[in-house]
Amino acid sequence: MAETDTTSPRADGGVRSIARAVEMLELFDKEHPTRTLRELVTLTGLPKTTVVRLLATLDSLGLILDRGDSTYGLGAGFLRWVTLAQSLWEVSADTRQKMTQLVDTCGETVNLYIRQDLNRVSIAQVEGTTTVRSVVEVGVPYALASGAAAKILLTGASEAVIHNLVHTRPDLDFEHLMREVASIKEAGYSVTHGERELGASAVAAPIFSSDGRVIAALSASGPTSRFTADRVGRYVDAVTEAAASITAAGLGNVEVFL
Repeated sequence: MAETDTTSPRADGGVRSIARAVEMLELFDKEHPTRTLRELVTLTGLPKTTVVRLLATLDSLGLILDRGDSTYGLGAGFLRWVTLAQSLWEVSADTRQKMTQLVDTCGETVNLYIRQDLNRVSIAQVEGTTTVRSVVEVGVPYALASGAAAKILLTGASEAVIHNLVHTRPDLDFEHLMREVASIKEAGYSVTHGERELGASAVAAPIFSSDGRVIAALSASGPTSRFTADRVGRYVDAVTEAAASITAAGLGNVEVFL
């Protein structure tokens, strides 16, 4: 997360403390369910006294668990928020059924992505049926600059969003990206190979709101070795059909947030 602009009203001490606390919490993940004090100091780049103070505050709120040996983990206070978030962001049973049917058709992992600022986030996933498959973490932000789902979401983004994205990625060219997005929008689907991760491919199609906005992207992803020309053609048909079906039925209550 970028350092807050000190000229902005958001840079007051309270907000900066919140940002630092969130940045610290983001250091915990499946691979690192616990962190030592030394790790937290090193990874945040903050003074040890500041880290200790933030940890003490989070501990008092039940958001951090102090194990007593200079090792910390997420606190039980998160459980009620996890349950609430799941209920608010859960897609409809019909949507999940259509995602499962798409997995049955393609065999590949299916995700439903939304755009959050300059990132894309999967809010629903049905894993593929093969032993070797592509799986991303639900709820984790991924770059909006690469991948089939990202390109689909960009078709519904404003020119200002694309400008901001290019500004953060010097390797991108605005005019080239605009042409690519326009082409994908006209085609109604996107296919990428190795953009997000070497050896991974994906096919994605847009999901629209009742007023015609692109609110999500449905994707099927897996190893590039399986995405042969023949299979990609079948995947495109299956993904676009599933996306159109979900659009017609709606995503459920989660649409009010999109």
